[in-house]
Formats: sequence, C-alpha cells, structure tokens
Amino acid sequence: MKKVSRVLSVFVLSFLMVFNLCVFNAEAMASKISREDVLKAGQKTVNYYHENYKRKEYKGILDWPALGLYGFGEDVSSPKWTVNGKNGVYFREEEVKKGIMLSKTKNTDFQRTIIGVCAAGKDPRNFGGMNLVDIEKSTMLPSGHFADSVADNTTGKPVGEDLVNAHIFGIISLHCAGEEIPNKQKCLEWLQNQQHNDGGFTWDVKSYENPKDYELIESGVDMTAAALMAFAILDQDDSNPHVKKALKFIHTKQLDSGGFESWGSENPESCSWVIQAIRMLGQDPLSDEWTNAKGENPVSALLKFQLENGAFTHVLGEDDDLPIYDNAMSTEQALYGLADAYNEKGVYDMLHEKYKVKNNPNMKVLKQEVK
Repeated sequence: MKKVSRVLSVFVLSFLMVFNLCVFNAEAMASKISREDVLKAGQKTVNYYHENYKRKEYKGILDWPALGLYGFGEDVSSPKWTVNGKNGVYFREEEVKKGIMLSKTKNTDFQRTIIGVCAAGKDPRNFGGMNLVDIEKSTMLPSGHFADSVADNTTGKPVGEDLVNAHIFGIISLHCAGEEIPNKQKCLEWLQNQQHNDGGFTWDVKSYENPKDYELIESGVDMTAAALMAFAILDQDDSNPHVKKALKFIHTKQLDSGGFESWGSENPESCSWVIQAIRMLGQDPLSDEWTNAKGENPVSALLKFQLENGAFTHVLGEDDDLPIYDNAMSTEQALYGLADAYNEKGVYDMLHEKYKVKNNPNMKVLKQEVK
C-alpha cells in the first residue's frame, strides 16, 4: 500500500510539474508578436537605412541610427555601409573635428556622440582627436550630477544642475564606453531625488516655492523609462523603492493597445523607451507581465507604426489607425527598441560588455578592432 502511495505521489508531482510548465509556456506565448516577427520588422528597417542612405554615402548614420543597426548585428564601418571610401563614421569624425553637433554648452551632444561612436565600433577615447570619455567623466559635479554643459562660455567649466536627461545620458554613455560610473552613490542619490510624487520623472529639475505645486507635476513615460535604464546601470532593481515606484508608474500608463503616449498621443518612441527599460531591468517586453488579454504589449504597439518601406511614422491616421508618413526620429528610436525586444540583452549592455576596460582579457583585441 505504501508502495502504491509513493508511486501515486510521484505521478501527481510529475503531472503538476508538466502542467505548470505548460501553463507557463501558454502565458509566455500570449503575445501577438513573436521574436521572429520582431526580427523581420527590424530587418526591414535595416534595409531601409541601407537603401536610403546609400546615396548620401551613409552620412547621418551616426549617432542614433547606428545604435539600432548595431543591435541587429550591423557594422556601419564595414564595406557594406561604405561608398567611395566614405561612410557614416568618416563624416561624423570630420564633424567632431570641427565641433559640428558638438556644442560645449550641451553635454547631451557629447553623450550621444559617445554612444554613436561605440555603436560604430570605434574608439570614443580617440575620435576626431578627442577623448570623449575623459571629457564626459570630467563633467560630473561634486553633487554626483553630470553637468548640463561640458564648459560654459564664461568659466570654461562644466556647469548646470537643471537637466535630468543630461544626468541620465551621462550614465548611459559612460556605460556604453565600458566605464564604471564615478561617484556612483552620489550619482544614484541625485537621480532618486528627482523622482516625483507620481513615481515618474521629467526631463528637467522642478523647483517650486509652494509644496503643493509638486503634487501637480505630470511625469513623462519616456524620461521615466530612461531613469529606469540609469537605475539598472547603477545596479538597482525593483527592490529599490524608487525603481518600484517608477515601474508602477509605467504600468499605470500602459494603454489598451499595449503601447504608451507622450504629449497627448500614442507614439512609437515611447514604446521604444519602455522596451529598453524593461530589457535592462532583466525583463522581457514580450512576456505576460507586459502583455494584456488581447495579446498586445509595447512591441506589438510599436510595430503598428511601421510603414511598408521599413521606416516608422510618429502618429497614426485618425480614421483608420494606419501609418501616414515616415519620421526620422521615430525610425531611429524604433529600431533600437526592436533590437532590445529581439535580443536577450539591451543594446547599451551589449556595448558595455564589448568596451569594458577592467578585467577584460580581450582588451588587446578590442583596441585593434576600434582603431
């Protein structure tokens, strides 16, 4: 009798294990969009860039488009992306030498340039005759904030603590370059102090005399997602109450379509920002946690904005909800959002591993690669 009981117990346990596995897989497949769909959509956008930028000798591929292209395995320094001996890297380096799109009063100019250079496989410590990484590191103020400017027009020093986006992209750009974030604790504390009552973030620091005014702040999905990316880089997860509040804010802003809106309209850029944040926090944007009963999630919502030629539109037509015209910013942001939806790691983390300086046995190979 005991033997029968043991056999029955093993059978029941085995059944439950198989049943739970099946339930888990069923939930994981709830998304209307598969990873294969994401790959196909991403490849359409890669082809769009390859075909449409060829006539310009790929000028303009750096900074942001290169990030998404890298995420789909493209090397924008390779012969495939070169015409007449010139490519996007060549043109961007010439611009950097002349200070074009690299204003010292805008730290974000330097930050996106670092990201673009890394995405193109080049050395951000020697690009256009500049060590962009050392320059960025030098902009961290005693407060732990990455300054709004690299050098102001009066003193020539980094100044400004008004821009949350400059702080966040200081963190992201150095992460891409393989750096550890300096003064990490103060850097984290500065970011945490900018969180609003609703759990979200805005692109700038808010300062009011009347405390009640803080209760009226409406945070943005995009900047909250960017803040979550910075938190992840600073080794914070949802055990951090600030991360937990920000994630809750994002969840409450998700629409029935599975997507998100900013400035009053649903758009692909907001979907992309959220996808990146989800991935960098170790979650899957196609998972049941981000997918509603209709099978919609940030990825399915993003793909509704893709045109037949592979580009993306910023808004859908009011009558039929179809894409109406392509938009450069929408396309570049959608591509690196798709890359994060497809890959098991975020593009920023992929670049960090590639460029990591400390304890990297392949550093010699890397230096040769990024010449």
